[in-house]
Amino acid sequence: MQKRRKTGKRYSPRDFVNPGSPLGVKIPDSSDYALEKGLRIFKRQIKESGKLQEYKDRREYVKPKTARRKKMNDAIRRQALQHKKEVAFWGDRSWTTMVDGKPM
Repeated sequence: MQKRRKTGKRYSPRDFVNPGSPLGVKIPDSSDYALEKGLRIFKRQIKESGKLQEYKDRREYVKPKTARRKKMNDAIRRQALQHKKEVAFWGDRSWTTMVDGKPM
């Protein structure tokens, strides 16, 4: 007969909720498992709230014109990539509109 490993309590994310604090966790006990799981939940909360990204963005000042230019260049890049995907998907196919049985 095999020995069963001793495992601690399995925690759900509800066990780490800190009432009254939208960002923050409480650690139910001092085990390594609870600490690591609490840290993972805390990191996810910070990432989803956008606070870490905001902090990184504020580390240096970006002029408004530079921010607009970056935003425009990103949009152009996204649009070019989307167009490239559409061309690759449709290839040489084209559409013809029929109105009253006559092609337009």
